Amino acid sequence: MKASIIIPTLNEEKALPECLKSLKAQSCRNFEIIVADGNSTDKTLEIARKAADKVVIEKKRTIAAGRQKGSSVAKGEILVFADADAVYPSDWLESILKPFKDERVVSVHGPVFLSDATFFEKILNVKLNFLFKLSNALGFPTGAGSNLAVRKTAFMKVEGFDVDLVTGEDVLLQTKLKKVGESVFCDEAKTFVSA
Repeated sequence: MKASIIIPTLNEEKALPECLKSLKAQSCRNFEIIVADGNSTDKTLEIARKAADKVVIEKKRTIAAGRQKGSSVAKGEILVFADADAVYPSDWLESILKPFKDERVVSVHGPVFLSDATFFEKILNVKLNFLFKLSNALGFPTGAGSNLAVRKTAFMKVEGFDVDLVTGEDVLLQTKLKKVGESVFCDEAKTFVSA
């Protein structure tokens, strides 16, 4: 199944190259990379145009609006949401796509680790990932948008993200998706983001 990896950006010239490099190194090769930019004033667009398959501009500068805009041009059956300040292990995409072999699954999310965390933050990070897993098991998926994949047909059915939200758009989307299918927490689909 083809995946569309969607990265919302706004002035991410420092972080984006490493993110794109990690995505280009994925073991699974059937995907496109879409950067949805919020009118960056640095070199983000220049970097994106060299490495991404598609670049779109979203004037509304919310992460939800960027994700929604990227989704509107996606050709993949699975929409995979990533963040510009994240690095993805080479087996990440393969891992996050596996649960979609079950037609009942409409969303998958995995653990998020802080790449530059202090010792105390690392302890909190482990607890946070446990809460992601537990809340999903209890029927309340709350995965982070930096490590989230969604079946496109289900995404369209629930009308995607609420573009007016400044934060929490990922949790609201998963709440809506839970009404049309199953959510899976995938331990193997690890993501590393900056604190």
